[in-house]
Amino acid sequence: MPDRRPLRNVLSIAAIGAAFSVVVWSCATVGAGGSSAGQARSANGRGDERRIIGSFADVRAVGVSRRYVFAATSGGIAVYDRLFDNWLPPLSRENGLSDAQITFMAGDPVEDAVWLGVPGAVLVYRPQSEQLQRTMLTGVPDIIMFDRSASSDAFVRAAGQWSRVSRLGLATPVAGPPAPEQRFTPRTLSDVYGAFPGLRSASPLLFRNQQPDRPLRPYQVIAGASSPDQLTEVWLGTAGDGLYKVDVTLQRTTPLRFGLIESGVGALALAADGVWSAGLGASRLRSGLTFASNDLQHWRWIDGTISVPMLGLRSTSMSIRAQRAWIGTDRGVVRARIDGSEAMDMWTSMDGLPDDRVFAVTARENGAWVGTARGLVFITDTSDARSPRTRGVGVRLLANTAVHALLPIGDTLWMGTAAGLLAMHSGGTVARPLGDDPALRGPIVALAWSDTILLAATETAVLRLSPTGSAEPARIAALDVSKVGQVTRLAIDNRTIVMAGTDAVVLLQRSGSGRVLRVPYDLPGPALDVAMSRDWLWIATPDGLVRFRRAADGSVP
Repeated sequence: MPDRRPLRNVLSIAAIGAAFSVVVWSCATVGAGGSSAGQARSANGRGDERRIIGSFADVRAVGVSRRYVFAATSGGIAVYDRLFDNWLPPLSRENGLSDAQITFMAGDPVEDAVWLGVPGAVLVYRPQSEQLQRTMLTGVPDIIMFDRSASSDAFVRAAGQWSRVSRLGLATPVAGPPAPEQRFTPRTLSDVYGAFPGLRSASPLLFRNQQPDRPLRPYQVIAGASSPDQLTEVWLGTAGDGLYKVDVTLQRTTPLRFGLIESGVGALALAADGVWSAGLGASRLRSGLTFASNDLQHWRWIDGTISVPMLGLRSTSMSIRAQRAWIGTDRGVVRARIDGSEAMDMWTSMDGLPDDRVFAVTARENGAWVGTARGLVFITDTSDARSPRTRGVGVRLLANTAVHALLPIGDTLWMGTAAGLLAMHSGGTVARPLGDDPALRGPIVALAWSDTILLAATETAVLRLSPTGSAEPARIAALDVSKVGQVTRLAIDNRTIVMAGTDAVVLLQRSGSGRVLRVPYDLPGPALDVAMSRDWLWIATPDGLVRFRRAADGSVP
């Protein structure tokens, strides 16, 4: 019998080698006849209120229907609307779900849907109604084709037995597929190359990346399909460079970026119309920076060069000023132009950093302050002010002291260090702020500022201070550090205070109400960084980028 169920989240994809995984999370209420119907909620079950975006750079399978293109990756199944030229919410991965291998993926030639083969079942997803239909079969499906007759049913082979699967989800054993003249078989990459032999030899040139900030680099084409209504329109998936649309007649390719350049995010920095993410260096294909627009429609990827490879670099902090991004990593600090107009640069302990482990960076007009595990330095950004011997690295400060957070306010640089909260004034003198709370002398792990409020997080409390030192520090009882595990970041604006940690994120409205986002229920993993704009709260996790829509009072659903 067919199994049609209402779903919160529909599919989970995990690529291991050439294997794909799919998860069905159902909240079914079985009705008459043993079936139930419902709709799959877009983007992880909360519509546009919450989105979790992983990496969609490694496209392992492609399916094309009349309107949509489906790309299976380690981050889930991306859905591209060919008619309106935009991305729909992906069918992405959630926690606590088991995986099953996808054996085929085919766009429907008649309706706007995609068919997926998994062990013991065939799944059909219809983006317009956000509905997933599941039909049970015996064995592992390995071939699918469609009837050209009025019914346009699918014929699926599993364990050597052919079944006719109707569009209502009913499976009927049959002797075999329709005659060749009565069947339609979706084209695979081999079929595409067979129809367009020149495309195989032209692929290395068509997909050679030509970004100005790194050498030419080809990406292997590993998946493909053609449009059922335009046979010269081909869609190809690459190992590391995402999805491409190819006009075979004009030999023209159009890259369609979606998602992160790699799955994990270690640091965030706001842009005027979105957010920049720096990766964790775990991918073996690509690693670097990703720009995501607020509406998740426009994406940019910037990865490393031969001289400054980002692979293996775990980002810990990021600060952007003008067109330059400074990224703190576990192996030094990297400077990159976010327009990709020049090569990346990198400084390590070999260049004068106190330590390769960089915990905090803050960009200034002529360089950046860099806080490391064993002190603080300023790196001059302008080449005419650099010494060839030091490469712009200034005098080491706070020797052998870990600097966890940096926050410039006016002409003062506030520093959260292992030795407590410190302030450096424009004259270069370092002093402690006024206050009798002993927590100010202990490790300070995060800082945030808005209006006239300076926040400092310790391992046990969050303190509110006046940047001018005119008021005694006060502990904020509503920000209970024990709720978030180990504090990683603080953020504040005129509506909300955010305390992020390894176990949860606490949101405290400045009006007094609060909310806790917990791992793994609301977040897929530890919150490594946070960024707030007027309408969005962005959270960096090892499992991807999380975006929450903010209400008028700054709260999230």
